[in-house]
Amino acid sequence: MRKLIFILCLFVCSYSVHAQGDSLVDVIEATYRGGLPNFFHKINDHKTIKVAYLGGSITRADKGWRDQTFSWLQETYPSAQFVQIMAAIGGTGSDFGAYRLKNHVLDNQPDLVFVEFAVNDQSKTSQQVKESIEGIVRQIWKANPTTDICFVYTFQKVQLSIYQKGKFPVSASAMEAIADYYKIPTICMALPAIKLIEEGKMIVQGKIKDNPDKQVFSEDGVHPFVETGHKIYAEKVKEHFQAMQGVGTQGKHKIKKALLASNLENVEMVTLDKIEKSKGWQLVDSVVLNKPFASLMPPVYGTADTSDFIKISFKGNSLGFVDVIGPTSGQIMVTIDNNAPQYINRFDKYCTYYRMHYYIISALPDGNHTAIIKLSSNKVDKVKILSEKNNAATIVDEKQALYIGAFLVGK
Repeated sequence: MRKLIFILCLFVCSYSVHAQGDSLVDVIEATYRGGLPNFFHKINDHKTIKVAYLGGSITRADKGWRDQTFSWLQETYPSAQFVQIMAAIGGTGSDFGAYRLKNHVLDNQPDLVFVEFAVNDQSKTSQQVKESIEGIVRQIWKANPTTDICFVYTFQKVQLSIYQKGKFPVSASAMEAIADYYKIPTICMALPAIKLIEEGKMIVQGKIKDNPDKQVFSEDGVHPFVETGHKIYAEKVKEHFQAMQGVGTQGKHKIKKALLASNLENVEMVTLDKIEKSKGWQLVDSVVLNKPFASLMPPVYGTADTSDFIKISFKGNSLGFVDVIGPTSGQIMVTIDNNAPQYINRFDKYCTYYRMHYYIISALPDGNHTAIIKLSSNKVDKVKILSEKNNAATIVDEKQALYIGAFLVGK
């Protein structure tokens, strides 16, 4: 009996390792697939071309790979007029990207969309990444089937060991599966930097002043320096864009049968202007003013009164919200239908400053729902939470408030 149990355990363990290995695909610097034929056709026709950058903080960085590649396009193709659509928000993944896609990208009618989530989707499962990335692709082509898409892969220090084994991490591997299915070109901007690190010519994390003899990729292992990591990213995009001219056939992209029925194709972001609210909610701009996310944040309503509520009725299988969290945020109480309330902390170890954030409650039964959202009366232990990131010495604001801008609804 013990022998049988051992054999079964060995089989299960072997299968788990094998399955995990199968989920990671081999690293390739670039795969052109269907190319960007519509994009280059519009350049040759001297048309106005809108280029959208959808991603996280690495793409959001000013003077980084986004600005560098956009400037290169303007300089390389002077006969065309380029318009940039900046749709990157720090600390957010492809799931939020799918919900906000219409508001931040598609309403601006892009001709090309860069999608960058390989770092921010690091903690998600392959299934979750595929669902959101496929939803993004299908939304783009439903809005305009001539819009071209390019996936780009950045990296962070914790992914380095996976790349050194010749594999893409889970996030990029999942994106590769969607890219293969829909014939979307992909560029691993990270690979040249990884090779330099392996050769001892670049340090993945450190300060430039402390390493005068070597290049330094980033100070925190995630966000590249403009002069090094971002430059490498941009140069790789330029190289492969030039090589992609002439690849593929111009025309409408065909929206194939969905690879995953659960993909985030039918999701939306709903602002608060037409949603039922108690009278205590006030428009607040102090937590948004002059912030990097200001242009992408809907009007924010705030309250510090636990009796205030927002009531939303919706049809679907998920509900989320877009809020601003920071020094004065607290805990939210969400009650959906007649179920027990859920208590969700909106204060974390990074809340020494205000930032745009989101939270999604998924796997709801399909159908009609009503949700009530209030500020919880439970007090968040801010000192304890801040100490997780050695921020215990930070002056703590004991005020607890809720700042919300929109709801995320999945149908």
